[in-house]
Amino acid sequence: MLLERGEETRDWVGKAQQDLRAAQLLATSDPPLVETALYHCQQSAEKAMKAYLVWCDRPFPPTHNLVTLLTFCIADEPGFDILTDAAATLTPYAVAFRYPGEATSPTSAQCEEAMQDAGQVLVFVLDHLPPEVRG
Repeated sequence: MLLERGEETRDWVGKAQQDLRAAQLLATSDPPLVETALYHCQQSAEKAMKAYLVWCDRPFPPTHNLVTLLTFCIADEPGFDILTDAAATLTPYAVAFRYPGEATSPTSAQCEEAMQDAGQVLVFVLDHLPPEVRG
C-alpha cells in the first residue's frame, strides 16, 4: 500500500512539475501565451497539493478549488496556511480565460505573480514530502 501511494504521489509531483514548466515556456514564448500559462500555474499548484494529500492518504473531493484543497492540507500540516494567498490568487485561473467571452485579458504582471505562487506551492509541498517521492 505504501509503495503504491509513493508511486501515485510521484506521478502527481511529476505532473505538477510539468505544468509549472509549461507555464514558464508559454509565458516566455513569442508572443507570450499568458492565458494558457495562468491555467498551467493553477494546475501545477492543484497537482502539488493533491500529491501531498495522496502521500498523507487523505481523501479529497474532485475540485479545482485550491482553497478547498488547502483546507485538507492544513488539517494534516498547519504550516500549509502560508499558502492561503497563493491558493486564492491561483484558483480562478482553472477556468478564467479558458473560454471565449472574457471581458479582460490577463497582464504579464498577473502571470509573473502566478508563476511565483505556483512555484511557492510546489516547493512547499516538495519540502513536506520524503525525497523518494519528489519526482
